[in-house]
Amino acid sequence: MSGELHRDPLSGAWTIIAPGRLARPHDTSPGGAAPACPFCEGNETLTPPEVDAFRAPDTAPDTPGWSVRVVPNKFPLLEGAHEVVVHSPRHDSELGELPPDAVAEVVAMYQRRIAALCAGGAAAVTVIVNQGGAAGASLEHPHSQVLATPLVPPVLAAELDEFARYRDEFDRCLLCDLVQSALESKELVVFDGPIVAWAPEASRFPYELRLAPRRHEPSFVETEASAAGGALRHALAALAPVAGTTGMNLWLHTAPCDDDRPFHWHIEIAPRLTTLAGFELGTGIGIDPVDPREAAARLRAAAAELGRPEA
Repeated sequence: MSGELHRDPLSGAWTIIAPGRLARPHDTSPGGAAPACPFCEGNETLTPPEVDAFRAPDTAPDTPGWSVRVVPNKFPLLEGAHEVVVHSPRHDSELGELPPDAVAEVVAMYQRRIAALCAGGAAAVTVIVNQGGAAGASLEHPHSQVLATPLVPPVLAAELDEFARYRDEFDRCLLCDLVQSALESKELVVFDGPIVAWAPEASRFPYELRLAPRRHEPSFVETEASAAGGALRHALAALAPVAGTTGMNLWLHTAPCDDDRPFHWHIEIAPRLTTLAGFELGTGIGIDPVDPREAAARLRAAAAELGRPEA
């Protein structure tokens, strides 16, 4: 059973009412037994039929032989608009632990699904990763979710407004200038390259990290998959020893479908080391107990030990 969008007339906030999500599977049942993982190779019949995959030649859909597999979410937030991208047949390898070419394949699949869902009539497409129980993951096998929405989500809409305001005032791209400012100050940069990683000045989470291309690119579909995959893998690998493995949320913001307003795609990574409490929820103002410059310095050192991002 999929959910329904409802708008709160008081705040203007949108909510998806999705009671069917309560039936989502978890890796352990109340009795303690571990069910078969639906995302592991050989268990393809435990998921809905795949909608896309990178697989070996001469292998059929919904059989072993795939490297990245996409299936509809069995418990969608919205009907026909919620897909699961299984990163790899490997049950215990997080995205930052996969080989560079495997992460590049995951990125290429994001691009394919964004393009397909936009062509199917979506207003916007968001990619998310929930890693660990503290971040909302219900299954251990690493995966992403791709969600198409019939409206531009409020957070993305607010970003679009800021991009438009900045363009009107300065005739430049807001994110291009933020990336350049971070590069010039050097204190917030974690690593440089075609994709830049930095700690935002107004971080909301300890060790929050953002990635964006140096070159102006509104849509994630336009970027080079190997470069984006290499930077993403490098960022996640640097975060692991610094922020730990308690949980992590990641989301990709790309330009809405068929929308020519100013934008610049970016990825945001939020380690879940703290819990949102009443002040944050009641005001919308974040609290970060780690100074972004200190966070960037620790992440920069961890990234340097790993060497350069592998494309």
